[in-house]
Amino acid sequence: MTSADEPAVLALNAAAVEQTDPLGPDRLDWLRLIAAHAAVVETEGEVAAFVLTFAPGSAHDSLDFQWFAETYADRFLHLDRIVVAEKYRRQGIASLVYRAVERSAKPFDRLVCRVQSDPPDIASLAFHAARDFVEVGKIHRPDGTTSAMLSKELAD
Repeated sequence: MTSADEPAVLALNAAAVEQTDPLGPDRLDWLRLIAAHAAVVETEGEVAAFVLTFAPGSAHDSLDFQWFAETYADRFLHLDRIVVAEKYRRQGIASLVYRAVERSAKPFDRLVCRVQSDPPDIASLAFHAARDFVEVGKIHRPDGTTSAMLSKELAD
């Protein structure tokens, strides 16, 4: 992910803000700086998706990251967000990104993320269940929603 990708990344995030946290230019710059992964997927010359992950010890200040740090210490890679453009969904992009992130997360033992559970993000919950993620907790967010905290143990 480069600064040239910023407008597309911000637009994708804005379109998915009901499932993920808001993101402005300054926050995106900071997250890119501290991320383990800050990548885009390009299709047909445009940004079709993006992903941000964070390793233990990063300066990430999200409620989710802090919960996972308290729960798993340094044995996790946090998949903070992945957003796929509507027109590119159901084409395998998310699965491709997850496979790559899972490979890079093996030294940490587990890949973790949150998915909105109240109100439920049914498609995302089903996607994660199919990828062997299990719910390991819940957090109530300041906006009144509840998130399922998910974890996938990664075998050697």
